[in-house]
Amino acid sequence: MQLTNILTLLTVAGTSFVSAGPVPVARQAGGQVDTSLIPTDFGFKAGDGKDKVQVGSCTGAANKPIPCDCPPAPDNATFIGDLSTALNQGFFPDPSITVPINLTRFNDKSDTSAQTNRDRATAMVQVLQSLSGTKGVGCPGAAFPVLIAQQQTGQVGGSTASVGNAGRV
Repeated sequence: MQLTNILTLLTVAGTSFVSAGPVPVARQAGGQVDTSLIPTDFGFKAGDGKDKVQVGSCTGAANKPIPCDCPPAPDNATFIGDLSTALNQGFFPDPSITVPINLTRFNDKSDTSAQTNRDRATAMVQVLQSLSGTKGVGCPGAAFPVLIAQQQTGQVGGSTASVGNAGRV
């Protein structure tokens, strides 16, 4: 093979690699979360116990101060959208925080196993704790004891006593 042909071949091959771009990290095609699998109540509502424990803060589980915009409502469009993103791409808000469940498994209503319920809760907790889109900048766990209890026990709608729900207003 002549040098010109080899260079042409390498150039064409290089172009096809460059144009292909990075391999996507998504686990599956986009889709939406089945909102019937999200608890209708996280244990607190944004604004609960304002200024009760600390001026400028609201009150969460175990009387811990939480931001007054935490948690968002379970049907909040931003929360649902970010949860869908997390379940579709396999991480949220960045690749260092992998999600333990994908959208198909999250949405499988027939799977009520403790492990799947834990994984659903973990995905929701991860999104809520980074709701701003930045790792760790969101709502603290004291804002959603229902999800923390589900994460710990695998039971949907179980007791929140183990997460210190004494601060409930």
